[in-house]
Amino acid sequence: MLQVLDDLNALMEKYGIDALFTAGSAFKMADLFWLTGFRSNDEIAFIQNINDKPIVAAGFHTLSRVQKESRIKTTHDVTDVYLKLMKENKRPDENLDVIFDDILRNVFTGNTIGIPEETSSRVLDTVQKLGYDVKVVSDIMMDARATKSESEIQAIKKAGDATTSAISRVLVMVKDSDIGPKKTLMYKGKPLTVKDVKLTLEHFLLDQGAHSAEDTILAVGYKGFDWHYLGAPEDELKAEVPIILDVFPVLKMERYVADVTRTFIKGSVSEKIRHMFESVKAAADSSVDALKDGAKIDDVNLACAETLKEAGYESRRLNPAATEGMTHGLGHGIGLAVHEGPSMYRREDHFTVGNVMAIEPGVYFKEIGGVRIENDYAVTKGKAKLLTTGLDELLYL
Repeated sequence: MLQVLDDLNALMEKYGIDALFTAGSAFKMADLFWLTGFRSNDEIAFIQNINDKPIVAAGFHTLSRVQKESRIKTTHDVTDVYLKLMKENKRPDENLDVIFDDILRNVFTGNTIGIPEETSSRVLDTVQKLGYDVKVVSDIMMDARATKSESEIQAIKKAGDATTSAISRVLVMVKDSDIGPKKTLMYKGKPLTVKDVKLTLEHFLLDQGAHSAEDTILAVGYKGFDWHYLGAPEDELKAEVPIILDVFPVLKMERYVADVTRTFIKGSVSEKIRHMFESVKAAADSSVDALKDGAKIDDVNLACAETLKEAGYESRRLNPAATEGMTHGLGHGIGLAVHEGPSMYRREDHFTVGNVMAIEPGVYFKEIGGVRIENDYAVTKGKAKLLTTGLDELLYL
């Protein structure tokens, strides 16, 4: 990770800044957690001058814990600043100008301070009012976080293991269900609902040290046409229709995420739906074959789109006006957030070793719903490494 932090120097030069500065709670700010590795709700500040060591500023017990728990070992003590404010009956959080003035006067050595996009407007406004030349660097942290260290990849793999295990638990419930009236799945004598499945997922994930980063997507039948439909709690699972289950949990300790989607069908499968399943699987395989170090991002997009075209399905990559077929992007980077760099929409950019991508081809029809398969991969110089293992991709139950 320290090598990755060193790469900030090149990015600071690229974005024309002399230092990177941000402040807040690492629990609330993925950027700050990534920069410091400090797992706490306490407020801290981070600054790194170009070609210098990163520094964390904090006070009181927070400073002691930073020194013990953060990967950043160089610190700046603002305890005396806090004490002075408290003696004047002033709240530190209402006097950020006093705190930041102390930090920047003692630590900042350049001319232009870069503020990443996730930083609050209060922090930005305060630094500007102190008279510093400030530049908002919207993409610097997306670029920095896009290349993962081996420890980050292993954390995503751990999140992936929890995710595939949780999905497997749901599939057992579906397999053990009977097909009742109106093709409703009956589990232990009661209709199996979206609420039942999500509660099962959450309990299982908690046992694995994880929880849903956002609400799980569970779309039954034609409702899956809207590929971000979350599923109403009372929705009942049905037989003979595709059911999309998209799970993206976060590890409670490591804070990294995985993102896995499976589409399953219980009971008989029509030829049209079977063709959808098999075409999406082929598109996934083509995409992953193209996903490697140095590959142009759009070559991976096109590998998917052209495979689907050969199977008879449109895509918005080849036809932006398409209303059926593959109507969303191929995937996204993952890490401390469900969606982060690299972006599949930066078509002329190239993948590099250490990128971790969720690849999720799908096809959708209004009267049927959709089929989507999603797995997470680490980009290598050769074939991309699958991080979400142990789960079949075509699921006929």
